[in-house]
Amino acid sequence: MKKTIAYLIVSFLAIVSTLACFMFGDIHLSLNQVVASLFGFGDQVSTLVIWQMRLPYVVAALICGTALAVSGLLLQQLTQNPLVDSSILGVNAGASLGAVILIAASARFKQLSVQTWLPIAAIIGASCAFFLVRQASAQHDRLRLLLRGVALTALLNGVILMLQLNMNAFDFERVLTWLTGSFWNVDGQFLAGYGLAAVVLVVVVWLLRHEFNMLNLGDDMAQAAGVNIKRTKSLLMALAIGLAAIAVAVGGAIALVGLMSPNIAKRLVGSQFTTRMNMSIVVGITLMLASNAVANNLFLPATLPVGLVVAVITMPYFLMLLFQKTEV
Repeated sequence: MKKTIAYLIVSFLAIVSTLACFMFGDIHLSLNQVVASLFGFGDQVSTLVIWQMRLPYVVAALICGTALAVSGLLLQQLTQNPLVDSSILGVNAGASLGAVILIAASARFKQLSVQTWLPIAAIIGASCAFFLVRQASAQHDRLRLLLRGVALTALLNGVILMLQLNMNAFDFERVLTWLTGSFWNVDGQFLAGYGLAAVVLVVVVWLLRHEFNMLNLGDDMAQAAGVNIKRTKSLLMALAIGLAAIAVAVGGAIALVGLMSPNIAKRLVGSQFTTRMNMSIVVGITLMLASNAVANNLFLPATLPVGLVVAVITMPYFLMLLFQKTEV
C-alpha cells in the first residue's frame, strides 16, 4: 500500500510538471487548450505552440530523465556506492570532452557531421573516463572512488575549457550551451533516434532484472545461482555508460539526476530492482520536467539552462547524503 501511494504521488508530480511545461512560457495556455491541442481539437495557435515549440522539450526531458536515472542506478549497484552517478564518476565529463573534441574537429574538417558522430564520440569519451576511474580505484575503496571521480571531472573540464578558448565564437557558444546542460537540438528526427536508443537500452536492463537482483545478494550468492558475474557486470556497465552518453548527447552535461533518483526511489519503494528501477525513472523524469518548466519561465523572456536548475534542485540532497555517509 505504501509503495502504491508513493507511485501515485510521484506520478502525479510528473503529470503536473508535464502540464506546466505545456501551459507556461512566452505564450500562456489554459489547461483546456493544452488538452484540446494534444488530442487534435485545439486552435491553430495553441496547436503550433504545443506540438512545435513545447513537446520537443518535454520529449528531451523524458529521454534525459530516464537515461540518467537508470544509468545512476546501475552505477550505484556496480560500485556498491550510493553516492555516485555518471556526473560524479567523470562519465558525463568524458562524454562531454568527446563531444567537444568532435565539435572542434568539425570546424576544421567540414565533412565531419556532428549529429552523426556525436553518440560515438560521447560513448568513447564516457568509456575512457570510467575506465580511468575504475583502474585508479582497483582496491574498491568507496571514498577513494568518489574522490578520483571528482578529480577526473575537474581535469576533463579543464581540458574542455582549453579547447573552448581555441574555438571561434560560434563553436564556443555551442559548446557553452552544451556544458551548461541545455536541450541544444530538439529536431524530431534527432530526438526520435535517441529516444528509441534509450528505450532499447532500458528494456535490456529490465530483461536483466533477475541477474541484477542476484548481484544485490553478493557475488558468491549470484555465482551459486548460476549468474556469470564478470559478463553480467560488464554488460550492465556498458548499458550504464551507453545511457549516460545518450543523456549527454541530448541534454549536455546535466549532473546529479542519476544520483538523486535511485536514492529517492530506494527510500520510497525499497531496494527490489524492478520497483526501484520503475520509481527511479519516474523520479528522474519528474526532476527533468520540473527543471525544464522552471528554466523556461522563471526569468522570462530569458531562459535558464536546464542543467543549472537541476544542479540547484539536486545539490542540497547530494550534500545531505554526503554528510550522512560521512557520519556513518
